[in-house]
Amino acid sequence: TAWLRSKGVFIETVEERKAAAEARKNKKFDGAAGIYDIRPGMPPPPLSFKYVRVPCDDSVAFEEIQGFGYDACDNFLEMLKPKFAGGNVDSDKAQRAAMQHLGNSVPTLGDKGMSTLADAAEDGAVEVFALVRPAASNKHTGVYIYLDEVGMLKGLRPNRRASGIAKTCGFDDAQFFGDVFMGRVQVTPSPTHNIDFCANDLDSGARWLKAATTENYDYNMGMRQISDTMAEMRGGGAADDDAEKEGEGYKWSQDGDDLEISVEVEADVTKKDLKISFGQEKISVKVKGDTKVELTLFDKIRPDECNWTLSKGKLTLTMEKQVSGSWPNIVRWSESTS
Repeated sequence: TAWLRSKGVFIETVEERKAAAEARKNKKFDGAAGIYDIRPGMPPPPLSFKYVRVPCDDSVAFEEIQGFGYDACDNFLEMLKPKFAGGNVDSDKAQRAAMQHLGNSVPTLGDKGMSTLADAAEDGAVEVFALVRPAASNKHTGVYIYLDEVGMLKGLRPNRRASGIAKTCGFDDAQFFGDVFMGRVQVTPSPTHNIDFCANDLDSGARWLKAATTENYDYNMGMRQISDTMAEMRGGGAADDDAEKEGEGYKWSQDGDDLEISVEVEADVTKKDLKISFGQEKISVKVKGDTKVELTLFDKIRPDECNWTLSKGKLTLTMEKQVSGSWPNIVRWSESTS
């Protein structure tokens, strides 16, 4: 995100959207303390949940922490930013990472690009890694690792215990750098909210950990079978997730975890001309006051993990699915066949 901004691509991030919402609510979040600074006459936070710090130093014990929040959402995305704030970004590592993600033709980051990354590192940036996705078998609760998005670029120490936990869940090659945090999110019944994840949830005999590999495999296979069956019913054969598909006024694609929608807009459109709304099951895009795209999605997404970019007449929306798996369509069948 920071690198794209340094190249002149307009972006609205999750953090900016949440900050605007917080300003409207007249509350100030103190992420370092894990609580809100309430103005006189305002009620205390209604949400209380536990989470765990996994230090990168193997000799330091896991730390169970009490967290609080106001909003029914994944509060960790905001409250953990101060935990990751600070540190210097290695320019060589940053350039190599850019080339790895965007190809060898990517231009040198330069002073401006490095300055943007340094600012992002100083403010703190939270990345989410799903260990177990919500499903009926786990009462619609997901377990996630929250890590420093630029931890590797800062040269932080590898977190071997976090990688070991991920491997137990079926992710053999996952790497983490620096201290990470682990938490649990429940998506059903709505709305999405944080619930307790305790230190004893990291015991080798913990039920969620023992079931993680099977749950991840079974759910992904089940979703793939459903997707292929629905595609065959429509006469298209087995589903091809990576293929870009046409919608009315947009194009879309997906992988197991994410969706991407692209919309062509006029070349003179700027960030101020756009109004984009992400809900759990609906999204809308307005350009200069006119509705360009309005969809009721096939399944739920995580609004707090959505973002968009605008570059050279192309608007791109990126969304994370609440439950991993292939979707047979971007919208519900009633909408797509109406």
